[in-house]
Amino acid sequence: MSEVVIVMPTYNEAENIKTLIPTTLRILEDHGWSSLILVVDDSSPDGTAEVAEELGRTTRKVKVLKRAGKLGLGSAYIDGFKHVIDYMDNIVYVCEMDADGSHPPEILPDMLNLAEKGGYDVVIASRYIEGGKWEERSMIRRIISKGANLLGRLSTGVRARDLTSGYRVIRLDILKRIVTSLSELHSGYVFQVELIYLLHKAGAKITEYPLIFKPRIHGESKLGGKEILSFASWCLKNMFRRWIS
Repeated sequence: MSEVVIVMPTYNEAENIKTLIPTTLRILEDHGWSSLILVVDDSSPDGTAEVAEELGRTTRKVKVLKRAGKLGLGSAYIDGFKHVIDYMDNIVYVCEMDADGSHPPEILPDMLNLAEKGGYDVVIASRYIEGGKWEERSMIRRIISKGANLLGRLSTGVRARDLTSGYRVIRLDILKRIVTSLSELHSGYVFQVELIYLLHKAGAKITEYPLIFKPRIHGESKLGGKEILSFASWCLKNMFRRWIS
């Protein structure tokens, strides 16, 4: 039985997952959590899916969902969430986790324990609460992130400090409440804020856990100017809708 499923979108992350996936599985097992990792791969040319499949054969705890092309982070999570809901049994928590090494697996058991003991539906790994911080070297990325989170809070009314964090524990029961609305979400950078907003409106009890955010191990960031503009556009439109309703 797998109590926890980690949905891990990938595109050209072969080098990263070779160490990240076995480490994550070991840490969860050491803390008494039965776990499975669902890799959602967008036809990575570097062989990410094949590496994940080999890890699945050796650990029997890795599944791979292959997609026909680079379709985006948000849609990868949506497909992953729906796959868990439709095809996996006895799951209590679904986790979001990047494959680039910026999300330390060492804190995942603490996030899960916080959800269990506190009765939380969502636990966000947060850079912006006490104990959290950036180890990211790019000042521009820090400024963009802080601005995006401020805009996200103003837009949604959700009080969490790190709405753009992609490292989360979500109780499956609350995810099922919004499954019919998932397909309406955008696929880019704004996806994480939209998802939290949907969960908030569904009555989710949300908290945060400190995250020391690390630079990616291999490869390059996929965040670009087009994504930032799309994020700002959605936030401003949603803010306007909330204010006039």
